[in-house]
Amino acid sequence: MSTSFIVTTFDVLPWIDQCLDSLAACTRPGDRVILVDDGSGDGTDLRLEERARHGLGPEVEVITLLLAVNTMGGVGIPANTGLARALADADCDGIFFVDGDDWLDPAGFAACRDDFAAGDCDMLICAYDEYDEASAGFRPPSDLDRWAEVAAKPAGDITAARDLALRLNPVPWRKFYRADFLRRHGLRFPEGDFFFEDNPFHWEVCLRADRIRFSERLLCHHRVNRPGQTMMATGAELAAFFEHHATIRARVADLDPGRRDSVSDWLIDNMHWHLERLQPAGYWPYATRAAAGLAALPPEEWAVIARRHGQTSIGAMASALRNGNIPGVVTAWMQAGHIRRQESEMASLRDRIAAVEAELRSRPRHSAAEEISRFQALLALPHPRPPTG
Repeated sequence: MSTSFIVTTFDVLPWIDQCLDSLAACTRPGDRVILVDDGSGDGTDLRLEERARHGLGPEVEVITLLLAVNTMGGVGIPANTGLARALADADCDGIFFVDGDDWLDPAGFAACRDDFAAGDCDMLICAYDEYDEASAGFRPPSDLDRWAEVAAKPAGDITAARDLALRLNPVPWRKFYRADFLRRHGLRFPEGDFFFEDNPFHWEVCLRADRIRFSERLLCHHRVNRPGQTMMATGAELAAFFEHHATIRARVADLDPGRRDSVSDWLIDNMHWHLERLQPAGYWPYATRAAAGLAALPPEEWAVIARRHGQTSIGAMASALRNGNIPGVVTAWMQAGHIRRQESEMASLRDRIAAVEAELRSRPRHSAAEEISRFQALLALPHPRPPTG
């Protein structure tokens, strides 16, 4: 089975070699690597060309597609550019996306690839971990606990498989896609002036797939908290979820109307996540877009949200936004943020006091007799006579 690796990059020069080195350890003869740079300004594009000249594995074709400018939004346009090039090759059997600042685990990747080749599935979803650039440490992803459901899922039950897949993080670089499946349905990422386009893509893939499999083998390390990533700004980019929600609702209406309620739950669950990351500069843009998106929901769909989440703080906030009370919600966020900052400052002050107390306790202590003896020794020292005259 030949695999086309689609590597998307934008200003990732410090990390691209680690990514490509790991990828070269995973390729097999007959594979293709498609490097798509989204108008980098830090030299990433030049490094891709250099690496392509030296190859990324024996009998592996390397193609570089360098976009002249940074395209709008996130990875949608470069990902689709690479995908179109890959699917144009009739010999391509599988698609695997790679983020240019991530790196693959060769042993885990090989095991997942073999599972995919043997599984006759439209999509294989695999495990990954995160590497925090700020703390220089690894951590599990937020959906780790949901892997416990894999073993309990009835074999061959596509509804159960879809339910689980839609509750896992939607990122494309943890999945193998069957090329014929993507060709047959013309599946592409949405393109526009927004980020997080992997969410509607993931929903449509899950809704159209007839066979979804899972592998708990770890196949890649995803880098987080690095400069330049989407969530390193104000969080206003998260407002795109309301546009994606409208896109997903339309897909569900066409493909699986019975899943409409789960789309509403998806939105509310993501709003929980958003509020943990919003910064003050992003409050108004996010609240304004949220108000418009929630107000556009038909009454029957809003009734589902009100029934399921109306007694929660996030439900009350969503209701206020739907009713147009943007100033009240933003004021509440600002007050909550002020309290959090005060609590953080107090915690920092407590830590400093504790450190001072620990230092004082660690200093050697002298008894009263020792102090008197030291004072008497000082008195016994010869002293200069005072000047006369």
